[in-house]
Amino acid sequence: MAVTETVKESWGSRLGGSIKGMLAGLAMFVAGFPVLFCNEGRSVKTAKALDEGEGACVSVESPAAIDHDLDGRLVHMTGKADTKDVLSDDTFGVSVVALRLERKVEMYQWVEESHTTEKKNLGGSVTKTTTYTYSKEWCDEAVDSSGFKEPGHDNPGFMEFQSEKMYAGSATFGEFRLNERQIERVGQVREYAFPAGFTCKVDRVQMQSRAILVPNAETRKNALNDRDVASQPRIGDMRVTFGVVYPHEISIVAKQHGDTFVGYTAKNGKKIDLLSDGVKDAAEMFASARSANSFLTWILRLAGFLLMFLGLGAVLKPLSVLADVLPILGDIVGLGVGLVAGLAALACSLVTIAVAWLFYRPLLAVALLAAAGFAVWTLLKKKRKAAK
Repeated sequence: MAVTETVKESWGSRLGGSIKGMLAGLAMFVAGFPVLFCNEGRSVKTAKALDEGEGACVSVESPAAIDHDLDGRLVHMTGKADTKDVLSDDTFGVSVVALRLERKVEMYQWVEESHTTEKKNLGGSVTKTTTYTYSKEWCDEAVDSSGFKEPGHDNPGFMEFQSEKMYAGSATFGEFRLNERQIERVGQVREYAFPAGFTCKVDRVQMQSRAILVPNAETRKNALNDRDVASQPRIGDMRVTFGVVYPHEISIVAKQHGDTFVGYTAKNGKKIDLLSDGVKDAAEMFASARSANSFLTWILRLAGFLLMFLGLGAVLKPLSVLADVLPILGDIVGLGVGLVAGLAALACSLVTIAVAWLFYRPLLAVALLAAAGFAVWTLLKKKRKAAK
């Protein structure tokens, strides 16, 4: 099933839209500077805090006994995160002793996907052809079908049951207590297996392996309708599964505070509060934290660069739209605009990063400034060639 929609946009309309987009593009470009600058400061402070923390960390053999002489110290311990709390999903009748119980609800719904192609016309106008296709899928959120292009693909618009997470109110770690934030961070979610003889509290459901299948409202209202949801799903059917975090071994690096833990504050104000599933020594945990810091740093660097690149692209967009009076000329100008925006964004990104690093590691800053200078030189060289 598919429906096609064709729209022609005039050259004047495109030009007006691109001019309006210049302001948003300028805002994106400017926003890239604080994103990059603040990210470098965050990265360096985190790295220094981890170095400080690793040097100050004391590894404790077992959390089975509390050594009050270590109060206020950054400690590393490995032990079992345990609880006696029974977590219950009263709606479906699931109960389990666990650190976390997750209910995941999906509904069988129509999903609309669109694919648009553009054809530039002589004179600067553009013909846009959009094809809308429809498929039935299990989705974890209600899909609004009121705006679908083709009628006949109606979804309920709401989910009778919602996904939820429940956490243990108290959890122990040897003789220590885990705080609320630590309980929420404990991982290793396992698929919940329904015990023999399990009876769901929701009427007219069907059990399939480790899922509860809830027929849609129409089926549930008809007492004679015994449709098999697993093999014959219909719009509005729901699939409910559960995930559980059972008590298991974890490793912690945090400041000991009586019989619990709090974040350790480094000299530069950054806090260290690490938790990993499984048995890990202090070196492994600090190495993982450094890797996470490096990954986040590069993600935010890319985000800052993209803000600048897309922003400059929007600022220069009117040039390519103007040239689209002749489609071939517009394509050439568009490529040039993309190249200029890319090189300028790269240069600005490197300069911003270098300036930030001047406050922390001057040698690296000099190297980055040199790279930025090369990008600027390349840009100027291309401009001279274009002028000839």
